[in-house]
Amino acid sequence: MADAVVETVDGVTVTDLTPLVRKALPDKTAVITDWTHHPLDGGFSGSAVHRFSGTAATATGDKPWSLVRKEFRPASNNEQPDDYDYWKREVLLYQSGLLDALPTNLIAPRCFAIEQTSEQQYWLWLEDMGSQGEEHWPIELYGVAARHLGQFNGTYLVGRPLPTQIWLRKPDVRERLAAAEPGIPQLPTLREHPLFAPLLAGDRVARIQQLWEERGRFLGALEQLPQTFCHRDAFQRNLLMRQTAQGAHQTIALDWGSCGLGMVGEELVPLFAATLRFVLADTARLAEMDEAIFCGYMAGLRDVGWQGDERLVRFGFTALAALKAGVADPATKMPNVARRAAALPPGVEPPKLLNPGGYEQAVIVDHYMLDLGDEARRLLAVIG
Repeated sequence: MADAVVETVDGVTVTDLTPLVRKALPDKTAVITDWTHHPLDGGFSGSAVHRFSGTAATATGDKPWSLVRKEFRPASNNEQPDDYDYWKREVLLYQSGLLDALPTNLIAPRCFAIEQTSEQQYWLWLEDMGSQGEEHWPIELYGVAARHLGQFNGTYLVGRPLPTQIWLRKPDVRERLAAAEPGIPQLPTLREHPLFAPLLAGDRVARIQQLWEERGRFLGALEQLPQTFCHRDAFQRNLLMRQTAQGAHQTIALDWGSCGLGMVGEELVPLFAATLRFVLADTARLAEMDEAIFCGYMAGLRDVGWQGDERLVRFGFTALAALKAGVADPATKMPNVARRAAALPPGVEPPKLLNPGGYEQAVIVDHYMLDLGDEARRLLAVIG
């Protein structure tokens, strides 16, 4: 880097950065001596994310520093507070102070500043939590993360008042099923489509249709479950693990833009189902992973004093996983992909599965979600 400190990068100046760096280090005397920035993958949040990093001179010597800036702008489909991905939700969450009440073992990045650069743009300056960590977690770590999520959810089941801000997400299973309704009658035809034949082979369509017909009973029971405050997007790519000096694990939860209310057990649906869409998995161990996650979550609920019926939690998880991942996802996504594929010019490759395990993993995972529906049906007969 040149001797002279670069003054401006992407509209950010040394003057802008200095108070942020002093908070991050923390050191009130820090003076930035060099810095740079580069974009990071914003995942599915739609936010532009950049890492700013460099060196600062302090009274005790030069120190490296880094910050993450998330940029938020509205799109045509996310301008209302009750929209699925309302563009200001994460900004408002940090302003609300709700993250100050997280349990010790569940960490959100600290926010050093919130800047409103215009009516249509906010910047969040966040603690840099490092890289995305291990791509493949051992099953035990999923149980650890689930326990920390259980401690978080559980505090709102044992006396802490539920947040009431209008911008928080609400339970969305009815909305998801309503969006899936036009696709349900298309599934038998899609069995013959070359993209979906492997995924819809055997009895999968019949099992989806059965759950669809039973959705009213499931929804009625789900809406009687206790509700809690949830991250709502806590799948593995939004989670990092770190250890304290004493060797205890802590879960770092990123990307809080989907946060809101959820039914007890709902927090586990992304941790299990969404993770299996995007991470290569040992499909012979899905039941093990399921057990680790559920037992960890129950342990977290018990840690904070919730003594409710475990069967209610299990029903919440199994029914929501089945209705969302087992029914709504294929009935929404497959017809959409089929339309897109039909509109492609000749010779253009059709869309591919995001799942790194390909069709083999997708088929096994999809049937497991329907197996969870079978379990939910049995539980419903017991819990009423």
